[in-house]
Amino acid sequence: MNTPIPSGDGLHVAIQGPLAFVRVLGRGTFKISSSLKEFAVRAINSGCRRLVLDMSECVGMDSTFMGVLAGLAFRLRTVPDGRIVMVNLNQRTRGLLATLGLDEAVDPHLAGSWPEDLKPFLAGGGKPLAALPVEERDEAETAQTMLEAHEDLVRLSPENLPKFKDVLTFLREDLKKSGGTAPGAR
Repeated sequence: MNTPIPSGDGLHVAIQGPLAFVRVLGRGTFKISSSLKEFAVRAINSGCRRLVLDMSECVGMDSTFMGVLAGLAFRLRTVPDGRIVMVNLNQRTRGLLATLGLDEAVDPHLAGSWPEDLKPFLAGGGKPLAALPVEERDEAETAQTMLEAHEDLVRLSPENLPKFKDVLTFLREDLKKSGGTAPGAR
C-alpha cells in the first residue's frame, strides 16, 4: 500500500486550458518523480500542450527527477506546440539542467523572466494550485521509474552514458531481483 511521503518536498498542481502548472517545493527527487510523471501524463492525455514548472521554491533536483522531465519532454514533442517551460529557476537549478543537456529539451527561464505567450495565462493569477498527493512507491516501481528516467537522460544526450552507466546496470539488476518490468518494456 502506498503511504504519503513525510517530507517538505512536494508538488502543487493545476490545469488551466492547454497548460498544466506544477510548483516544485523543496527538492525535486526520485521520491516525487512518479507523482509528477503520472500527473503530467494525465494532463497531456487530457489535452494539455504545455507543462509549466514553477521552480521558485525548488532548492535542487536529482538525476531521476530531471530524467522524468526528459521523458515528458520527449512525449510532448509529439504534441502540436507541446513543450515544458521551467520558470523562476535560480542559477543553481538552471545549471543543473545544463549539466545533463536538459536545458536543450525544455524552455528554461531564470527568475523574473517569463515567456511572452504565457503572460496572458499568468496575469490573471490562474487557477489556485492544489497539493498533489505524493505517495511512497514500492521498490520495483521506484526502480522502474529511476531506470526509465536515466535511460531518457542518455537518449537525450549520449554524453550522459558514462555518468549513468553504473546506475543503469545497478537499476536493471535491482529490477530483475524485485521482479519488476523488464527494461525497455514501457
